[in-house]
Amino acid sequence: MKEMKGSMDHLHSSRNSHSSQIPAGEREEHVQQDLLDYVNYHISGGSLTPLTAGSEEADSRFAAVLKSRDIRAYRQECGGVLTEVQQLEQIPGVSPEMLSQLAGATSELDSGKLRVLAPQTTRHNRVDPYVNGPQCLDMLLGEIRKAERYIHLSVMLFFNDQSGNRIASELLQALERGVEVRMMVNYTVTALGYGNNLEVGQFSRIAGRLERAGAKLLDTFHSYYAAEEWAVKRKVLKSQGVPESILFLQDKVQEDVEVTGLNVIDHRKFMVIDGTTAIIGSLNIGDQYTYATPIQEAPDQQVDGRPLGIPAKEEEWHDGCFRIQGAAAQPLNAVFQSRWLLLGGDHFDIGAPFYRPAVNYAFGEEECTLFVSFPGNPVNLIQQYLLDLITYAADETLILNPYLIDQAFWDRLGEVGPERACHISICNPLEVNDHPTNKAAVRSNMYVPFSNGVSFYDYSSTERFSHWKITYDRRSQAVFHGSYNINERSACHDFELGMLVKGRSLAEKVKRMMDYDLSVSRRISDKHEFFKHPWLHPSTYLNKATQNYT
Repeated sequence: MKEMKGSMDHLHSSRNSHSSQIPAGEREEHVQQDLLDYVNYHISGGSLTPLTAGSEEADSRFAAVLKSRDIRAYRQECGGVLTEVQQLEQIPGVSPEMLSQLAGATSELDSGKLRVLAPQTTRHNRVDPYVNGPQCLDMLLGEIRKAERYIHLSVMLFFNDQSGNRIASELLQALERGVEVRMMVNYTVTALGYGNNLEVGQFSRIAGRLERAGAKLLDTFHSYYAAEEWAVKRKVLKSQGVPESILFLQDKVQEDVEVTGLNVIDHRKFMVIDGTTAIIGSLNIGDQYTYATPIQEAPDQQVDGRPLGIPAKEEEWHDGCFRIQGAAAQPLNAVFQSRWLLLGGDHFDIGAPFYRPAVNYAFGEEECTLFVSFPGNPVNLIQQYLLDLITYAADETLILNPYLIDQAFWDRLGEVGPERACHISICNPLEVNDHPTNKAAVRSNMYVPFSNGVSFYDYSSTERFSHWKITYDRRSQAVFHGSYNINERSACHDFELGMLVKGRSLAEKVKRMMDYDLSVSRRISDKHEFFKHPWLHPSTYLNKATQNYT
């Protein structure tokens, strides 16, 4: 610790000219966070050299050490992210002297850019899991009803159906109480509706009522600008005080669109209420996800008094979310603000007391780490977390995801040997799926992992579709939940986020939920259900041709 203290002192002295007005305690916390952010980002394969002035020395000096497999394995043992300075002292191959040098080099980095790239951790949160439409809908309505200051909602789809209008009505009542409401929705993709019903896609009708009542809304379909338009827009935003750490995010999006020619989708699904409550998950708003129809309950299967089960109707999807009370709402609010400003929304200060109230944020015992990805990502931290989760699996590891189409995931899973593969179980709706090539992707890639010991469960035996995206890591008592699909679009082209939550109580609850899903799924026992020679099957080539698209 003495060597670490010395490195912190070096950091303080190097920043004195810039932070002399910051109290010593806050300054130490700030520089420790810089060091953690840099190490986490670099371990995942990220390089700050193209993004942050002053990073060349750190990148060149420590690249070989921080990108070693031993260090990635160590970080996964810690739960997938390093959240305490003390963990840095145990990094394999890193001496106190090297850590001190790294601390000195880190002091020259752009902290703002570092924060928006690296995972952000908060402690003492309370996290409650919800699964299936009725539970999620009731909780959403109840939390909106409690709002006193503001509601920030970002969701891909918001349907003009029964549950969508119930949530809209609750938002209208919040507006009548004087609550600020800001919303980001993809109007264009929502307009496609579902079930051959275009009327349910008419979110503009809901938006009109909300806007007339004072809500502020933005359409996330327009997530990038023409090159000339962005050059002008960037200057305007900068003159209005938008930080460079936010503007450079859009720079990366612009570069990605220019190279790929693809539209990008804001696929994130979260809500922040009053700066103390957040809701994050994989569900959109609409009767497919937040239906009111009672589920087919499982006898004696409950979590927190809420029954487990499957949707009663074929058109209703199995899905879920977390309600988080505590400081985790703040980094989520920062994500909302950055997108809001870049899309042309009004300016607000997330650090102001209205948006960050001075309350006791110690709501519970969970440590929450927010992972964010975006088009043009220098490195996708969510993808890297999932790859490390399977690469270094040493205890029970569960993965539930509706789409398994990311070739990087399959390549890594195929490399996992029997001693680790035996710990991994995957649940996916193989037959009942709205993506035409998910089945082909699984059958083309699962033969070798299955032969090595990976277990595979097909949720389709319930005759329902599961849209739930969640993982469980018993070793670290951690779960990861959010909007991220294991496909090429989430990995490369879409705006995504997810929360890694550590805490035994929550992990045990989520494990019971996931175990129930496994119990109603069909466990595949014959490896011949997968393709030993995928190049012999035409569906393999269809999957390859379409894997970049939703």
